Amino acid sequence: MTSPAQSMSFFMLICAVPIVGLAVYTVRRRDRPGANGLVLCLVGMAGWSVMLALITWPTQLLPVWINTTVRHFFQILVVFGWPLFVREYIERDRVDLSWIAGAVLAVIPALTIVLTATNPLHHLVLAPETPANPAGISELALGPWYIVHIGFAVALVILPVGLLLRELQTAHGAHRKHLLLVLTGWAIGFPGALQTHLFRTIDAIPLYVDLTPLAFLVTAGLWGVSLFRYQLFMMVPVSRRTVVETIPDPVVAVDENGLVIDVNPAGKRLFGTPDDVAGFPIEELFADYPSLVEYYRRGSSDVAFELTHDGQCRQFSVTCERIRDGGSEAVLVLRDITPVKQREETLRQREQELRMLNQVFSRVFRHNIRNELLVARGHMDRVGHRTDDETVEESVQTAIGATERLLGHAEKTREIQQIVDSDPDSTVVSLERLVTTAIDPYRNDTTDVTIEVAVDDVHVDVIERFEAAVANAVENAIEHNPTPLHVGITSQVAPDTVTLCIEDDGEGIPDNEIAFLTEGEETVLNHGSGVGLWVLNWSVQRSDGTLSIVDTGCGTRVEMTLQRSNDALGE
Repeated sequence: MTSPAQSMSFFMLICAVPIVGLAVYTVRRRDRPGANGLVLCLVGMAGWSVMLALITWPTQLLPVWINTTVRHFFQILVVFGWPLFVREYIERDRVDLSWIAGAVLAVIPALTIVLTATNPLHHLVLAPETPANPAGISELALGPWYIVHIGFAVALVILPVGLLLRELQTAHGAHRKHLLLVLTGWAIGFPGALQTHLFRTIDAIPLYVDLTPLAFLVTAGLWGVSLFRYQLFMMVPVSRRTVVETIPDPVVAVDENGLVIDVNPAGKRLFGTPDDVAGFPIEELFADYPSLVEYYRRGSSDVAFELTHDGQCRQFSVTCERIRDGGSEAVLVLRDITPVKQREETLRQREQELRMLNQVFSRVFRHNIRNELLVARGHMDRVGHRTDDETVEESVQTAIGATERLLGHAEKTREIQQIVDSDPDSTVVSLERLVTTAIDPYRNDTTDVTIEVAVDDVHVDVIERFEAAVANAVENAIEHNPTPLHVGITSQVAPDTVTLCIEDDGEGIPDNEIAFLTEGEETVLNHGSGVGLWVLNWSVQRSDGTLSIVDTGCGTRVEMTLQRSNDALGE
């Protein structure tokens, strides 16, 4: 008939079997961060349970000191495996321990093994009072080094718990379930490993009773649930998990077998998935969107994808990032680009409208109106030549003057269109040559206007046909000031810029004529008399320069600050 002690030993051995099975499964995943530490824990717990079963057996199977030596070896596996598992699981990377740190940590465990194996010589681990065939480890008489060993083990096993608790504060979803299962397993297994030392103070509990293997079995079971049900090693349980949980972009993690590991809240809302989707095949999750499955299989990046959600068609840019090179583990990120596409469509329509407006503007204002004005001026010339009435002739000349100004504005619109349609890239030109070309038509235009040029021979980066800006500045000075008139053109050279200054000694310029420089637009009550200043302003702006127009009190000064270039290709 089997004795209670034998039954207890059989129970301990039975508890070790599932732990060994879970260790075998974990060994197959040993390439994952945290797997090696978990293997050490499981092997240590299984071996620990077996040694407890052997020492509990009624008849002596091994000398006590040999059994304790082997049991201490398995305990050390747990003591080192637990922090290794926690550290790699949280950091999601291998732990690189320096040989110095490893040697320091190994001092006490190595001494424990040596002292336990040689215990009959000194009795530092097990006191001489220890029975030769104890009913269980609760009957062992502990020596001073045994206490040192237990203290070292307890300290090393408790420290990682702080890391798990800190991680738990920001964990969400499946990651939080992992942490709770791991912590619960530790909370059962850790006291279970110490309960025999507590039982020795309770006389009602037989000495052979040891529930440590049962505590280890429950711990391994909880960790097994985390492995099998919540894909412990398939997750990326790092602190940036909080970001994944809170970003508005749907994120789906898929393991090497094509099973869904996790879906962030944005993804669950988009696809209407349940809270717990771990273990679902990706084909099932995306049953209504087979193209997404195809993107995952191809590892596509930045692929456009459309789906209807809440009655609205939404567009996404799909990116499939492989977690491991050459592997099939991946993270699918769907970035909602609906607002971007809508803005692009709006901009496209605006651009099309602007092109149409430009065509109408060019055809009607520059061509049709200009032709009609030429016809009107021709008829007014004929009327002026055939009348002797001074009043009629004066009115005709006024009308002809207005017509000439309108024709000038129409010509300026041609210059504006050329600026708008010009290549946005700048070109390198000689400032001296540019000014000479721009003012050449005005040098001999009238003897009442003196143009004096003193410009440095430097090169500047400007748009094509920039001479139109210089010409408009000189033309405005001539047209809007009485004669005689002096116009001076000078330059001020700095290391990176050149300021071209055009100054006249005329009557100055009204504030309302240059208000557009600060307001950026024309208004009904405040508008320029012509478009020449706009030509000047746009030319300078498109050349990455700055424009300043100032009434000096004795004339007008126009300053164009341009980018200087050391390249002489413009010559």
